[in-house]
Amino acid sequence: MKFLISIALMMFAFTSASAEHHENADHAAIEAAVFDYFHGQGEASEERLFRAFAAEYASMVGVVKNDDGEEMLRAWKDMNEVLTNWSANENPPGGDRDGEILDMHVVDGRIATVIFRSADRFYDALTLAKLDGEWKIIAKAFVLQ
Repeated sequence: MKFLISIALMMFAFTSASAEHHENADHAAIEAAVFDYFHGQGEASEERLFRAFAAEYASMVGVVKNDDGEEMLRAWKDMNEVLTNWSANENPPGGDRDGEILDMHVVDGRIATVIFRSADRFYDALTLAKLDGEWKIIAKAFVLQ
């Protein structure tokens, strides 16, 4: 009986360690995707931006100001165009800007939400999905600071 209990405890410990390893790997991969997006935009890096987003499926919605200074919603349905525009910036702000992940939740190892802050610029709510073992941004919502 002690032998069976020992085996059960070892299996539980192995399963817990394995789950923790997968969770840590997912968090690291999600963080890498988010910072590929953030620094890719800052560096005007097409490679990093397209690595971060599932561009052909992703969309973006933001609370922006119109010409009268009033807040309004704006949507971008074609992230290929957005990412191409970001990467064509001839005077990008640089890659060492201040930004941080404020919150991250992973559900079922396949979908995640991230709240991201870019100093004095915007807050993002990002949704990521795990596709073929890779985490990709599939939706971005933002508000300007």
